[in-house]
Amino acid sequence: MLRRIAVALAATLVLTALTLLGRFAWGGPFPPEQMAEILFANIPVWAFTPLFRLFGYSSKYWAFAAMVGLHLLLWTGAGAWLHDTGWRMRLAGLAGLLAFALILLPLGGAGWFGAGLPAGAVGSVATLVAAVLLYGGVLALSSRGGRATASAPDRRDFVRTAAFALTATWGLTLLGSFWARALAAADDLWRAVVGLPPEIMPVGKFYTVSKNIFDPALTAAKWSLEVKGLVERPYRLTYAELKAFPPVTQFATLMCISNEVGGDLIGNAQWKGVRLKDLLARAGIRPAAVEVILRAADGYSDSFPLKKGLEDGVLVVYEMNGAPLVKEHGAPARVIVPGIYGMKNVKWVTSVELADYDYKGYWEVRGWSDEAIYKTMSRIDVPTGPLKAGEGAYMGGVAFAGDRGVRGVEVSVDGGKTWQKAVVKSPLGPFTWVLWALPWTPPAPGTYTLTVRATEKNGTVQTAEVRPPLPDGSSGWHSVTVRVG
Repeated sequence: MLRRIAVALAATLVLTALTLLGRFAWGGPFPPEQMAEILFANIPVWAFTPLFRLFGYSSKYWAFAAMVGLHLLLWTGAGAWLHDTGWRMRLAGLAGLLAFALILLPLGGAGWFGAGLPAGAVGSVATLVAAVLLYGGVLALSSRGGRATASAPDRRDFVRTAAFALTATWGLTLLGSFWARALAAADDLWRAVVGLPPEIMPVGKFYTVSKNIFDPALTAAKWSLEVKGLVERPYRLTYAELKAFPPVTQFATLMCISNEVGGDLIGNAQWKGVRLKDLLARAGIRPAAVEVILRAADGYSDSFPLKKGLEDGVLVVYEMNGAPLVKEHGAPARVIVPGIYGMKNVKWVTSVELADYDYKGYWEVRGWSDEAIYKTMSRIDVPTGPLKAGEGAYMGGVAFAGDRGVRGVEVSVDGGKTWQKAVVKSPLGPFTWVLWALPWTPPAPGTYTLTVRATEKNGTVQTAEVRPPLPDGSSGWHSVTVRVG
């Protein structure tokens, strides 16, 4: 039995090494990474605060380490079980494990068959197939050798088993030390960079934009939401009835369409509410409906396609960062629509209407974009003052690409002539910004122009074209000038 476990562990380490190589070499899938993202994105709201206090900003890395351990345990256990089964059962088991790995990809935000990863669907599937074939090959070779030695045991069996065990032990130790160093280094980095914005923006510091001189002051007791238009069963529900729907908690970043390059009209928060599609399902959607129209207590209105409204991430929320919404952020309820600018994330919402035409809202009739899809942005928050030549410093900030996600951030210290890759902190969810940082030691006194750009998960690099916010959001690389003495 011990020999089977050693062989299975060796096969698992081969599989893990290949997928880890693929992750960093060509952007392929690494199952523990997707497992960790699923775990962290679905952690219960009541557990988030105590876990965050316990582990701090390294929570995601601890979750990742746990998923690496679970990954090793599952594949080792499966290999030990498959070791003495027939070829048909072995192939069926491997096919099941491969299917499980592929299911992880869409659940982890990588798309079907890993289409959303840099390697693409073909590269992702090829990586997994190659890894599983090597895994099965190690098991098959060992099984063949095991049958030969079963009838005539000799010293070669002992040597083979010992080699497998030593390889597994060495590999596991190496992998463990690698992740331990990575976790410690990552945690130290984010502690060292002073001046970065908080990953979760406090309610009191979260940006506010409104067309009103005085915002509506609604009470939960008197508020109601009407669902109407092209629906089978129009209805109105109270605040208590809204909260009776299955709750969903997610992190999402909001950014105003009027945000300038390098501006601060952006923030990330945790939102709790109900899926818009659940409210619409209760009403029954008529076939002719194509548009969702939102109306608010202050007379504001906006819209987006029904197809967008049926996505899981679109919520009618009543909590922000674990507390009921405050007036400035749309109390008692507002809408969160990942992927499109804040003007369509309507506050003080009072009605949801389905229509068969393209509705133009408050800002659209004034010349702003109807689609209003987030443009990729990145910002430099530190350093904020003069530096000294030869002394270590940090550059850092945030990057955001809507619901497309950020794959990487690059920084230039010579105005865009050359670029260095920054360290990017794992996002809290698929709809959030990321923090980035890069150690830097200015080589000599002088004036330096620091520039930042981000790359989306699909490989699209943030455009350098400078455009103003009107009509569809600003674009361009953010630059700051730093004096070094």
